[in-house]
Amino acid sequence: MALRVNLGIYSWTSCVFKIDNQPTGPDGTSWGLQSLDVSEKRERKKVRANRQDGRPVGRTSGRYEVDSVTMKFLKTGFEALTTYLAAQAQGSYGDVSFGLMIQIAEPIPGAKPLLISLKDCTIDGVKDGHEEGIDELLDEVEVGCLSLTRNGKSLYSVIRGLQQGSP
Repeated sequence: MALRVNLGIYSWTSCVFKIDNQPTGPDGTSWGLQSLDVSEKRERKKVRANRQDGRPVGRTSGRYEVDSVTMKFLKTGFEALTTYLAAQAQGSYGDVSFGLMIQIAEPIPGAKPLLISLKDCTIDGVKDGHEEGIDELLDEVEVGCLSLTRNGKSLYSVIRGLQQGSP
């Protein structure tokens, strides 16, 4: 059952985006985020052996990956982000690892927010777009992240990570 207020469903205005736990750039201006797309996967292989019914006997534990993170920023917001990151790495915003948090909530007493946390992220590519017309100018940014959790839950194997001493 979904929690709704006046038939409202979570939307873009339900979201707060934070980079390194900062809701805005260092000068107080918005990051200018227009969109965010995230994809993760855990690739596994079905294992077969001699069974007369033909069913697999199991599957491997797999390999986890945050497949893709794409963000679109207003030009001024991306400039604020690159300035913030570059200040930490002698001018290279691509060398800095940062965290990204998305909090999704509605102002409803007792409602639990949804929290998506991406860790160890880096900017890995930028597509700079300019075209004639009335639309705002955007930068499309490819971000590489090493892990993602949703309300503290993960697609990757937490137990296997604990055995190896990683968080």
